Amino acid sequence: MSSSTEQAESWPAVDGALREHRRGNGFATAALVLGLTGVTLVTVVPGLVFGIVGLRRAASRGAGRMRSWLGIGLCLFWAAAASYLLPHLILAADPGCAAYKGSALTAYNRVISDFSGSHVTSHLAGDVSRAISELEAAADRSRDPATARALSVLTRDLRRVRAELRTGAVVPGTAMQALNRDAAHTDAACGTLHV
Repeated sequence: MSSSTEQAESWPAVDGALREHRRGNGFATAALVLGLTGVTLVTVVPGLVFGIVGLRRAASRGAGRMRSWLGIGLCLFWAAAASYLLPHLILAADPGCAAYKGSALTAYNRVISDFSGSHVTSHLAGDVSRAISELEAAADRSRDPATARALSVLTRDLRRVRAELRTGAVVPGTAMQALNRDAAHTDAACGTLHV
């Protein structure tokens, strides 16, 4: 009888230990899930909070340390990615940038192809004039002064090239370098990412 009494008295202790063990660390699991869904950016801050609470619970319960760190790491990754990408997306939303990345950039690239010999050069003057018109229209649509300025500088470079072509002179290499430099500035002003 004493054996069954000992057994009966030990059950609550074992049952309580099992319940404590089964509870695990829900904050660590929540931090991991929130970190995995951090691409939405809404879950980043709660994921960091749950991760920190999960680490504190892991110290006392011994479970969830890895899930907490993974959740925190993923949340920090999404925060860093957003801080890098959001400024580029905001710049790209400018109407002038949208026009530049559409028809203006196509016309500009055609001019560059003409210079490299990829297209018939008899159309070069017309292609340059088309690119100037498209870039002017893009600069007029822009709401951002830096973007409008970059588009205007690129347009100015193309006007110089057109003036050289009209006189029959060979376009100097410095003009091409200026076009490349100012096209890169325009890309940067419009948030163009080069991977």
